[in-house]
Amino acid sequence: MASARAAIITLVVAAVGGVTFHALSFPAAYLTGSATAVTLYTTLFRQRAVIPNPLRNVTFAIFGIMLGAGITPDALTELTTLPLALAGLISVIAGATGASYVVLRQIGGWDRMTSLMGSIPGHFSLVMIVAMENGAAVEKVVLAQALRLIALVTLIPFILGGSNASVMRTVGPEDATLVDVGVTVAIALLAMVLAPRLRIPAPALMGPMLVGAILSGSGALTLVVPSWLAAPAFVFLGASIGSRFTGIRPAGLPRMLVASVGSFIVAVAVAVAIAVAVSYVLGVPLGAVFLAYAPGGLDAMIALTFLLGFDVAFVAVLHTARMIILGFSVPLLIPLVRRRWEQHDHAECPGSADASPPHATT
Repeated sequence: MASARAAIITLVVAAVGGVTFHALSFPAAYLTGSATAVTLYTTLFRQRAVIPNPLRNVTFAIFGIMLGAGITPDALTELTTLPLALAGLISVIAGATGASYVVLRQIGGWDRMTSLMGSIPGHFSLVMIVAMENGAAVEKVVLAQALRLIALVTLIPFILGGSNASVMRTVGPEDATLVDVGVTVAIALLAMVLAPRLRIPAPALMGPMLVGAILSGSGALTLVVPSWLAAPAFVFLGASIGSRFTGIRPAGLPRMLVASVGSFIVAVAVAVAIAVAVSYVLGVPLGAVFLAYAPGGLDAMIALTFLLGFDVAFVAVLHTARMIILGFSVPLLIPLVRRRWEQHDHAECPGSADASPPHATT
């Protein structure tokens, strides 16, 4: 009952934030408003935000098929630029991680493992699992990762949004019937269920998105996601983003925030610098390249891409590539780095390295 009550309150707070931002004509209002409201709810009022996993998955499925329907055959031609764009992505991952690590280590005074895990751009769930397994200070990692995401979600629409950024984008004709909507939702849910069996990354989102792209792009079916269904999807996504701040204790928070903000700034600076170069060479809009390289979550960045009118296919492919790269490299490399640090510490001070956990110097 307590969890159900917390979930209901979280969704009400998110809805109020989304509706308020929409009334004020803010860009990407339902996403940015709900994320901002739930973040403030969890941090200022120290309340627990809860988004039930079944609701999250259903929301992602509807959201995914809506994004997939927006991918046109013409947009897929942008994927011919993928090799150079992938090289830029790898450079962003390495550069952003390195720059953020230096800030968290030198300014924040965080231990090495916590600094490293707090610097990895994206794939939040995987990073948290590996961070816990390797002795990082989880609360600090959560703050650095969550702050980066909420900052991107709330700032990007104002920076990249044009005159139409506050308009709610939908899919399908305005005269579509409830039957059309029902068919679209049914296909989305079926794709969500089947996607894990095909080992598709982020299956609740990417499975329906791929199906939506195939059906819509081939002209086999007209998919319909009206505004009354799209708006709640963005509200729930924003609530999910804001809920990541749940459980962060105020002790030592000011210094942690300073370090996390500094880490965010240098990571974005690296992404912008490389995005500018890649955009110039490929002739792809800078906004699309930056969204593809932005050190944030796949779901949030693709949502912003759709809302701001950039090429969803281009951004989705690169963020999926980021998940695959991090999915293979993080679990393999982090334990190796930890052992290397422990060997180095043991060589410098024999007998002391194994006596304390990696985050004991914090």
